[in-house]
Amino acid sequence: MRKLRTLIVVAWISGSCIAAFGQSYRNFQDELTEVRERARLRFGPLRFLPAFRLRNVGYDDNVYYQRAEDKPARDYTGTISPEIKAYLLVGRSLILSFADNPEYLYYVKEDRLRIFTNSFVPGARLRLFNRFVLSGEYHFQKHQRRAFSEFSRLVTDTVKGTMAGFFYETPRGTSIGFSGTIDRFLYEDIVLPDYEARFSRSLNRKEKTGNFELYYRVFSESYFFTKVGSTTHEFEHPSSRWRNSRSFQMSSGIRFPFMGRARGMLSLGYKKFIPEAASRKGFSGLIADTNLNFRLGRIGLRFGLGRDNYFSYLEDVFYYIENRGNAGLSFYLTRLLRIDYDLQYGELKYPEPFKISGSVQPFLEISRKDVHRTHSVGLTIKIIRNTGINLSYNFFRRRSNAPGFNIKRNFIGISLTQDF
Repeated sequence: MRKLRTLIVVAWISGSCIAAFGQSYRNFQDELTEVRERARLRFGPLRFLPAFRLRNVGYDDNVYYQRAEDKPARDYTGTISPEIKAYLLVGRSLILSFADNPEYLYYVKEDRLRIFTNSFVPGARLRLFNRFVLSGEYHFQKHQRRAFSEFSRLVTDTVKGTMAGFFYETPRGTSIGFSGTIDRFLYEDIVLPDYEARFSRSLNRKEKTGNFELYYRVFSESYFFTKVGSTTHEFEHPSSRWRNSRSFQMSSGIRFPFMGRARGMLSLGYKKFIPEAASRKGFSGLIADTNLNFRLGRIGLRFGLGRDNYFSYLEDVFYYIENRGNAGLSFYLTRLLRIDYDLQYGELKYPEPFKISGSVQPFLEISRKDVHRTHSVGLTIKIIRNTGINLSYNFFRRRSNAPGFNIKRNFIGISLTQDF
């Protein structure tokens, strides 16, 4: 029984690590080795990596992210999210995979928020002449969540599309090639489906992206990378087609291992966002997507930095620019006990003034800016290997210069964590 429990936990951790590599290109041989070493559950020729995630099981004092004067709804909640990955290896040249991730979000009193979703990703990778790699996948990912920082409540967020790639790989692990994706983004507000600024009408769209990518191994499991590409954004609803646009972006950085004393990714770049409507303001400037974790003896350090522009769900607002950062500190009291503190800070800036309802005047024209902070204090108890149970208290505050957008939210709960 103990060996079986250990095997399941190791498979859970391994499955999560392999999934993380899907965020950017991974060398074929690295993935092949990972599957052979980690996927120890077998049924005939198939290899399996099970995963189990339990998140945010606890008490939420502002379920709908409402203002204090609106008497926010309070409830007990939790998310259970098992996952299974199946692999079929054909010699040393073909990897067939399928991942399935059902997820259930539960609320005790707010039953209209209870929802079951399912995500699945079939994929294939073929290596030719030991140098060229063809990759392809179909992905259908559906969740109930706050998809973006601007969202004031949970929505059903669906992304479905295809990805293809063609890369040349060297024996040392360097990869160079091209990738492309076609994605359809769908949003649904299950609480207020007829809300005047419906998410689906404002944000449903198709995006086509093409990238040139280079990954150069600098250490045994670390890579320097450069990615250059462009994206077209085509909105579905006639009233939102003025949002049609295109963007060009490039980024470079270092991708560290997903396990070890140094983990994560350092990524900085430049983006130029061009609206089709000549009267709308574009965006150009620095973008970032960095999250780093370091372990130094009894001390764990975390650092993150993000910057990009995102489409706004507000009907007459084009986009906003989000600057965000996070820092965290962990101290290992013993081999089995750790205390954690994290601070997240973000700013949402709207480059174009727009009209909103005012308390004195019928409308106010304002250049809106939001600031949000989240403090988190927690205690983690180790169960086995890198797996632990985390008990945390989180308090979220959002302040805006636009009336009606100030929010307070407190949450206390437990989650399973795999980074002890």
